Amino acid sequence: MMPLRKIFLLAASAVFLPLTSALAQDDTEHLDNRIMYTKYTIADFFNDSTKWAWELDVVYRRQSELGEGDFWAQPLRYSIRPWIAYQATKMTRIHLNPVGMFFTAPRYPAESDLNSNFERELRTTLQINNYVFFGRFNFTHRIRLESRWRGIDRPEGPNQNFRVRYRLRLRTPLNTDYFYKNNTLYMSKYSEMHVEFGKDYGTNHFSQNRNYVGLGYRFWDWTRIELGYIYQLNFRGNNRQVDVSQGPMFYLFIDILSRNQRRYKYAF
Repeated sequence: MMPLRKIFLLAASAVFLPLTSALAQDDTEHLDNRIMYTKYTIADFFNDSTKWAWELDVVYRRQSELGEGDFWAQPLRYSIRPWIAYQATKMTRIHLNPVGMFFTAPRYPAESDLNSNFERELRTTLQINNYVFFGRFNFTHRIRLESRWRGIDRPEGPNQNFRVRYRLRLRTPLNTDYFYKNNTLYMSKYSEMHVEFGKDYGTNHFSQNRNYVGLGYRFWDWTRIELGYIYQLNFRGNNRQVDVSQGPMFYLFIDILSRNQRRYKYAF
């Protein structure tokens, strides 16, 4: 009998892989938006005898204007999020970001977007990561529940809504047999769905689909970099237009807690 976790992986793949193809073939208007995403993360345990950890991530994004190819032309987002994390089991970690600060510009693929306002947002996030290994293949299921306060500096006050995000990621070592070995070159691929809801939200509840493929390298045991390409669909509130955002993506992970995986045999 097929193991339950394998059934889950196959089912998730069956949902994600046909989705992007189907969306790309519908009769909505697809607006070209070139982007550059960067993300910087540092994480460590509070001490050598605890399962509690802290994390901090900073995101910086740029974008093109009116369908041009220069993905560095305009700002898109800057955010900073502190996290508290707990290694609940060998394969499961729970994260809480009490308050994250986000500064976001509108996307600019159409002339009507140039008059849109810059938005400031506060966000609280609960995240669960679950790791699954099949030989050298490292799968991660990530679920996020976000409470968003958007437009916090508006005179009439912010809008509040919730968002659920699910991401399935596969990391495959290329020159070693284990993702957490030093000097490991690896491939990383993921797909993620975003579903939004709440009294202050509109009708495009399925708001985003992100797809990424990249090449990474781990060095110093606890630091790794990735460079890849992201293809993202952002559904507009009118349900007739989709921003097709695509471009390079750079990650820097300083995951100091990975040094402890040999001692604790946790899966980071």
